[in-house]
Parts: sequence; structure tokens; C-alpha cells
Amino acid sequence: MPTRSSTGFALLLCALLAAAGSARAQGARGALDVSFAATSTLHDFEGTAGPVRVSISQDATRGWSADVTIPVAQMKTGNGWRDENMRSMFDAAHHPQIRGRFRGVDPERVRSSGKLPFMLQIRDVERPVEARVTHWQQGERQAEFDAEFDLSLEAFRLEAPRTFFVSVGDTVHVSVHLKLERT
Repeated sequence: MPTRSSTGFALLLCALLAAAGSARAQGARGALDVSFAATSTLHDFEGTAGPVRVSISQDATRGWSADVTIPVAQMKTGNGWRDENMRSMFDAAHHPQIRGRFRGVDPERVRSSGKLPFMLQIRDVERPVEARVTHWQQGERQAEFDAEFDLSLEAFRLEAPRTFFVSVGDTVHVSVHLKLERT
């Protein structure tokens, strides 16, 4: 579950970077909404993390960069028992945040390819992720888009929660909606 939220943060950052790309301003601010979906042997479930505030800036090479942080405590599925198991899986006491790192993002490349690469860190494991970007809308001062990706819990050395006969599947689907405005 939390893996989807992590992905959501990363996607949000990417969306912000892409939306701000054609602007000549030095930065952009906005918010992203993250949702995630997972399967279990009992039933499928969904959760949210957000909204999360995001700021992006343009570097000397005209690429966009941002760091997105999602508090694990902010991730919710609507079931307190499941949320506690999720926080335990993330070891929230020692690793309270999931981080997305975006560097040198070229918004035109993201828009034309529909792909947004970033680094995602969950606990002490960092991996490259590539989100699919859709529904790109851009005006003179604002931009928004949707991004999504699938994440493997095992790839981040996370053990999916199991209780009695119920176990959570390894793959988490993360969806992010990002809105940015030039500063």
C-alpha cells in the first residue's frame, strides 16, 4: 500500500516539473493528490495520501528539479487496522517519510513521451521509477496532469502485510493528480 503513496509523491513532483517546463519563471508551486490501490486475498482496497504541497525550481541547465516528501502517517485506507499494518511495514517510527527526487526534468520530453523518470526512496532503499503521464493541460500560468505507475513492495525490500489467512499482493498501483502554478 504505502508503495503507491510513495509513487504518488514522485509522480506529483514530476507533474509539477513538467507543468512548469514551458514557463520562464524560476519556479512553480502546487499540490498533488495521491491515491493507491492494492490487492489482498480477502478483497482489493484503495488508499490516499495528500494533498501534498510541492515546489519546483529550474536549474542552470534549464531542467526542473524538486524533492517531494510524503509522511507515512498521512497514508490512509479507511481501515485503522490495515493502516497500522501499513505503517509497520514501512517502519514509520524509524522512516516516517517516503521521498521522491526529480532532477533535470525536461517538461517537453515528459509531455511528448508520456514518461516521467524519478528516484523513489522508501526506508533505506532508493530505486528509479518511471511514471506514465496523461491528461496534460497547460495554460500560461498553470499546468496539471495525471501520472501513474506500479510498484513492487519486494523491490523496496518491504514485506507485504499478512494476518491469519489474509495477505496483501506485491504490486501497488499509484495514481497522482498534480496542479502547478508559476511563482
